[in-house]
Amino acid sequence: MEAAWERAKRVLSEEGWNLEAFEQPLSWPFAPRPLSISKARGTLYGVAIGDALGAAAEGQSRSKLAARPVHRLEPHHGLPAGSVTDDTQLTLALAESVLACGTPDPEDLVRRFLDVAPRLVGGGWATRQALERLGRGAAWWLAGSASAGNGAAMRAAPVGLFFETPDAIRKAALLQAIVTHRDRTAVASAVVHALWVGWLARGGPATPAALGWLTEAVAGLERPLAVRQRGRKHATLAGRLREVERFVGRPQEALDHFRTGAFVLESLPSAAAVFLSFPETPEDAYLTLVNAGGDTDTMAALAGAWLGAHLGDRKLRSRTPSDWWEVNVAAEIERISRLGAS
Repeated sequence: MEAAWERAKRVLSEEGWNLEAFEQPLSWPFAPRPLSISKARGTLYGVAIGDALGAAAEGQSRSKLAARPVHRLEPHHGLPAGSVTDDTQLTLALAESVLACGTPDPEDLVRRFLDVAPRLVGGGWATRQALERLGRGAAWWLAGSASAGNGAAMRAAPVGLFFETPDAIRKAALLQAIVTHRDRTAVASAVVHALWVGWLARGGPATPAALGWLTEAVAGLERPLAVRQRGRKHATLAGRLREVERFVGRPQEALDHFRTGAFVLESLPSAAAVFLSFPETPEDAYLTLVNAGGDTDTMAALAGAWLGAHLGDRKLRSRTPSDWWEVNVAAEIERISRLGAS
């Protein structure tokens, strides 16, 4: 990882990125447990279930979904119920790369992403544009789009699972992010998501206690971005995460406050508030998010990763409808989980 990290650090620092936080030691603020196959499997299924559930509702308004809410897996994009989209496809491609190489290898990751690209379901414009540039031979450290969308975060869960230390997770999350998203806030979102998965998978509490630690992990990285909100014209992900705690137990207010678009300053804080409102009742968390309107599949995939990392696959399975588990990537998840937790 160090060679790739030094390359990325040099290029990004020349562009004015502040990576000082990434050079400071970061430790778990609790005694971490070893990764279990249950937590690995739960995390990956959590992503796939949220993705497949939310895909049929993506882009719809909350009022339309209130009239016909999603409760089960439904067909979407001309595909049968249980089919996943780019959220899961790229998550699994990243997992395969990490486990095959034993380290973040952006060149290997690019090859795997390009292999998936013709079969990508959905896919945001930033990711697709980056993949087009990579396909034409652009360098991995230059090809990413200047987008603060949630595409870098949505696939980052395997980094939190398969790297043990917060320092390694943080650097690996950045490296996988800039392949498609060369934006400070997009990178921060990938780091936050991966670290939170790692926190939960290793026994950290599913409470707002994580939020302050997560914001410190990306301290100084971002520049404020414009947000769609009265009374606040600019914000950072770190700042939005500091607001999440006051919406715990008030998920609908959180969705109204943060909004639910693909802009990561909307979707990630909304998913975080819903997850923290329902950490022990995943069915409630999923249904709240897939019926929230906007980028429903990615919000549910983000929260699904946290739910699975927290509960493990057995508890997640026992607390959700059995037919939700009929996703079309089940065999792949089983194989990766066994390999990753062995």
